[in-house]
Amino acid sequence: MEKILEVTEIALAVLESFPPKLSITASGTVPTGGWSNPKLDPYIYIQAPPDGIYDFDFVADPPEGVATQVISPIEAVYIRENLTPDVKGVRIHASQISKTAMLDDSGQSDRHPNHFTLSDCDGRTHIVFFPRALTPLGASESPAGAQLQYDGPEGQLIFHGEDITQEQTILGSLISVTLRPDADAGGIDFALVLPPVNLGGEARQDFKTLGIKARSRGRVINPAGAELSYDVLNLKGVAEDIPIL
Repeated sequence: MEKILEVTEIALAVLESFPPKLSITASGTVPTGGWSNPKLDPYIYIQAPPDGIYDFDFVADPPEGVATQVISPIEAVYIRENLTPDVKGVRIHASQISKTAMLDDSGQSDRHPNHFTLSDCDGRTHIVFFPRALTPLGASESPAGAQLQYDGPEGQLIFHGEDITQEQTILGSLISVTLRPDADAGGIDFALVLPPVNLGGEARQDFKTLGIKARSRGRVINPAGAELSYDVLNLKGVAEDIPIL
């Protein structure tokens, strides 16, 4: 196999798998027609490159017989298994013109959490939340794809779609569900204060936040006084970006 003439374009894409994979698609040219079996041949490293840029040779089999004497396009794809945080980009070598592509230049957006797990300090309350896109500041909605699992003194409860209200506030996202409807004995609503979490390119980040239980009094003879009381839960959480297979 021989190096191709030049590399003209590199496209990088993070595949939604677990663990994530990096797809590398390289386009280039060869000096004649008839080249075959193009591939990206990775360099073998004893230690990871300090700049995070991994090198490849773009090679193919040249024609064995008569070939058209015209510069021709060629393309190869390489899938890097288990994309690690140290990978910043790739450098692909040809016989004349090589090219480098950085992962941030490939159109990939920052990683965003799609799974939150929270517990209180006493270990009596556990919450798992799968969010969807939220609304502008001050607006609220109940996206069908959202799900909240609550396991606490009130029981094991699962909420979907319209059972969940998400609202953007100055405190962050306010995720609200009804643990017990407002009846004669009084109702219980639960609000989770979910701060913005920047994963910083990692798969997970720890954080702390609050949960608030709002209790209504139910039916009372003398209605004077506050109609709601509040219990505040200190919560420890983990925000994760879990790739979808």
